[in-house]
Amino acid sequence: MKVSLSWLKELVSITCDVDDIAESLSMSGFEVEEVVDLSSSIKGLVIGYIQKIEDHPNANKLKICTVDVGKAESLQIVCGASNVREGINVLVATEGAYLKAIELKIKSNKIRGINSQGMICSLSEIGMESTSNGIAVLDDIYNEIPAVGKNPADLLGLNDVILDLAITANRPDGMSMVGIAREVSAIKKANLTLPKLETNNDEYILFASNLFAKKAINKEGIYSIHYIENIDGSLEAPNFIRNRLKNSGINSINLIVDVINYVMLEQGQPMHAFDADLLDKITNKKVSEKDFGIRLAHEGETFLGVDAKKYVLTSKTHLVTCSDIPIAIAGVLGSSNSSVNNKTKRIWLESALFAPGAVRNSVRDIGKRTDASSRYEKGISSNMTILSANRVISLLIEYCNCYVKYRFIDKKNIAIENEIILRRSKINSLLGKINVKGNKNNLRYLTEDEIKEPLLLLGCNVKEYTDGWLVKPPLNRTNDLYREIDFIEEIARLVGYDKFDSNLPQPISPGILNPIQKTERNIRKNLCSIGFQEVNCSSLVPENKETDGCISISNPLLKETSTLRTNMWEEHIKITKRNIATGQNSCWIFEIGKIYSLKEDKIQEETVLSGLIVGKKCLGKWHDNLRDSNIEYFEARGLLETAFNSLFLNIIDHKEVHNQLYHPGKSAILSLEGKQFGRFGQLHPAKAEEENINYNLFLFEFDFERIQKASTRKNKLIKRFKQYPTVPYMERDISIIIEQEITYDTIRHLILKEGKSLVECVDLLDIYNGSNLEQNKKSLTCRIRYRKEKDTLKEEDINPVHDKILKRLNEIYDAKLRH
Repeated sequence: MKVSLSWLKELVSITCDVDDIAESLSMSGFEVEEVVDLSSSIKGLVIGYIQKIEDHPNANKLKICTVDVGKAESLQIVCGASNVREGINVLVATEGAYLKAIELKIKSNKIRGINSQGMICSLSEIGMESTSNGIAVLDDIYNEIPAVGKNPADLLGLNDVILDLAITANRPDGMSMVGIAREVSAIKKANLTLPKLETNNDEYILFASNLFAKKAINKEGIYSIHYIENIDGSLEAPNFIRNRLKNSGINSINLIVDVINYVMLEQGQPMHAFDADLLDKITNKKVSEKDFGIRLAHEGETFLGVDAKKYVLTSKTHLVTCSDIPIAIAGVLGSSNSSVNNKTKRIWLESALFAPGAVRNSVRDIGKRTDASSRYEKGISSNMTILSANRVISLLIEYCNCYVKYRFIDKKNIAIENEIILRRSKINSLLGKINVKGNKNNLRYLTEDEIKEPLLLLGCNVKEYTDGWLVKPPLNRTNDLYREIDFIEEIARLVGYDKFDSNLPQPISPGILNPIQKTERNIRKNLCSIGFQEVNCSSLVPENKETDGCISISNPLLKETSTLRTNMWEEHIKITKRNIATGQNSCWIFEIGKIYSLKEDKIQEETVLSGLIVGKKCLGKWHDNLRDSNIEYFEARGLLETAFNSLFLNIIDHKEVHNQLYHPGKSAILSLEGKQFGRFGQLHPAKAEEENINYNLFLFEFDFERIQKASTRKNKLIKRFKQYPTVPYMERDISIIIEQEITYDTIRHLILKEGKSLVECVDLLDIYNGSNLEQNKKSLTCRIRYRKEKDTLKEEDINPVHDKILKRLNEIYDAKLRH
């Protein structure tokens, strides 16, 4: 919300400087993000009068102007504008001025050999318009012009300071000048001078409608429509209205639109005007109040906005219609087919209360937020709907002598005036005591006057009641002041939180990590120590129609965050592609988080460890000497093995063949304690081509809860001392021929199982695939280490066990010794 300081001072009697106001508003809950002195943008700009014009001797399109700027000597300025002429008042940027809009510092220089001592400006060159046809001829724009040499800040409406406020969702009153004025009045204890608002409830005709039907707008909605004749769309709004709109970031259109926008800034109630003649034209009949309606858009229905953009709507968009023809997106945007213009003679003025959720859905669906929608989304008091409409009507009558023929409303506008019981005991219990003059030894509760004064300054009606007061909130704050605690919070805020005595709880004793938490921390630490970087991606992602089991959010803020993620690898691939595109040679990332799935119509939540490995990591520039920076399957798999080593987990790899995400020959299903818990492998070639990836990319995804359970079992947590062997070991190598699909890990586990009394470990020495072997066969060479715990091994101890291992390999896997 952009707050004009000059406008604010008209509404509330304050003399303090802008820094004091900004500090006070920030401390009371309205954070001031920026303070902009508008006059600084035209520093060095003065009113000038062109006395004489001569032709430039070296350029046909340039003129040499003699300009009076209120100094002893006139300035000589070279100008190329087509509308420059003698005897006009203009805007002159003198030497040293800086024009921010075009990023130009003015200095004396020669233009085609003629000295120029400044610049005659257009409105676009000082940032007041987007485009201009020639210089600004002040005589054609303004009725009264300041004296030559004067600063044009007042004339241009730039003698003002703008406070840019961040308005929180719980303070919709902050979206209006009146709301901010009430706040400043309460903080500074200053008098208010607010515009007079008329109700005119007796003049409203109740009309039957189906405007607030089920699924369209909530039951508390209000819709009023006013038929106004003898209006002139060609008129411009007074300068003070146009300047205030411009300083608030709103373009001036004409008197009708400008007055509506002006009251929106003043009171916080958005409104919209429809050209009555255009409505008659598009409906082919004389429009009456019964023709107006509100409905949900049809899927794929198109809407041409007043901004000349075409929008494709969904069934969640709320439309205002006339004879079922869309004429506005409710609370967001008007249509081009009914917008007022310079030929408008009659209008239908709409003032309504639309549900925040309905407007939010429409904003999200069309991807456009407007000044009107931002106010509806925060919530508007129903008390302001009719009052604001009457304020617009009174201004239109004042400036163009129009008249209101009919006023219609779809329900009786009964003002919400709930009286809330405010108990002194509750105030004392919640807020405690205050420090009197900052003395910790002199504490007391708030007095009656200290409680009532902030409420009265806010515009509340306060009456005495048993052990407290009956309080009515002001009309513009019925949405956020409706509970006892709300008023207590306002009292504390305006008295000052810093004045209350602190009463902090006793510090609790520090906690310790449980085994589950220790495991998670160890995994993070292990992965980071070997070169991985942890990422944290949002669990809310855009809708992907190609993804099965997509879970949609019922009321998402944006299309980009409309569904729950069902995997992490999609976002991880995006991260990697961005890194590689910026010149990185590697990307090792991991994430521990939640993914979601639908099972039997119920949403299941699963914690997973997911990540991605691309490229080799080397110190400094050593990687420049590598012929191939691609990482291979076993290198990547070894990184994860290293990370899990400290957890003492026995992870077994099984061949993966039926998965469209992973490479059929370079992927594995991993099992833990006999159960599958994850996958690891290279991205499938088809998927890599689809993603335009021409390097080796390895993915992994593990059930993190299963890892935590396995690593926190008692035998893993309690470390037992193992005596270092004091007797020698003996080793024997075996070379066996087996089927191609049988993995080394399968052979290794069988050897350990059959020889568990003596076999200490098994190591793979060689894998051979040669032409002298049968088709679909391979040769494995393994080294088996034997050792007894206490005695020295003998041949007769090893032979039975070794023979048993060979026999079992032959029986189960048809393994033949290779000689």
